[in-house]
Amino acid sequence: MSYKKILILKNDRGGDLFSSLKTISSLRNEYKDITIFLSEFNYGFKFLFDKFKTKKINYNLSILNKIYIIIFLLRSNFHEIYILSPKNFYFYLPLVFRKINFYAVTVTGNKRNRPPLYLRKFLKNYVEISNSKTKSELPARKQQLRLIKSDIKIDHNYDNLSIPIMNQDQKDIIPNKFIYLQFKKVFYEDFGWGLNEFLKIINLLLSNYENVLFSSDIEKNDYNEYFYNNFSIIDLNNNKIIQRNNKKVFFLNQINSNNLFLIINAADISVTPHGLVTHMRYFFNKKSINLFNYQISNFNYHSAKISFSIWYANMKINFLFLKKDINKSLIKINKYL
Repeated sequence: MSYKKILILKNDRGGDLFSSLKTISSLRNEYKDITIFLSEFNYGFKFLFDKFKTKKINYNLSILNKIYIIIFLLRSNFHEIYILSPKNFYFYLPLVFRKINFYAVTVTGNKRNRPPLYLRKFLKNYVEISNSKTKSELPARKQQLRLIKSDIKIDHNYDNLSIPIMNQDQKDIIPNKFIYLQFKKVFYEDFGWGLNEFLKIINLLLSNYENVLFSSDIEKNDYNEYFYNNFSIIDLNNNKIIQRNNKKVFFLNQINSNNLFLIINAADISVTPHGLVTHMRYFFNKKSINLFNYQISNFNYHSAKISFSIWYANMKINFLFLKKDINKSLIKINKYL
């Protein structure tokens, strides 16, 4: 194992992080000293990186963040840097730090490129994610693996990550069999849905599964207040359960990233808007139903097909394009339960 110092820039969203886990874990097969920059959106998953050094930096880099990064690099003596979050600022760093080898994920599109094409010549190696091709050569999670040197073993089993397991106290307060449902306020309201539609989905799931566990947005809102007052509560942070009248539906109130990871693994099936949970279920090789709320009036088929090819191709998971009519959407969901 090499003692070179390596930096991985991965301050993006949770789903993006999961698409890079195999690349990150594989790098640990060669390099002992690895630092990872994570964002406020994916830092909750730092428990996966006990063998790494982790630092938190903003998703949207401020001037102070950029100054901090430059000073940090001047003081740290890194040998290689992997840009897995393709922010334009990062691609100017090779102009300053000429002794560091930079490896990067780049993005090429019809409207703009990240980085501008002339900056790519300063990279030691890069892969290109195309936003203009109808079908990518490989999905992003596989393209990134091309950054890894040929003599480094790919960690297909994620052996270098610290995968948590549910303890006995947690097992004791969750049902043995359950379906996981995710409520996202923006997703539902953008589609013209609200509490009534969500409750109809819960009733559909109860007709197929004995227990339903669901989570909601961390931010306070009227929906969360209703959920807290009307459903049984499972608190995995404190290993306790609050029983209410409905003993088959459990609200996972204020669940953190670590416990969400455990629940996603334990669920028999998940029904969620596409995104983070989609990638987590793929990580565990578990069945999932992933909901899209595109409306025909603003649906860009070409753009959606490209996006799907980049992030979801060959994942062998179920995707449903919902209709505004909740009853028609329930019929579609029911076919995959």
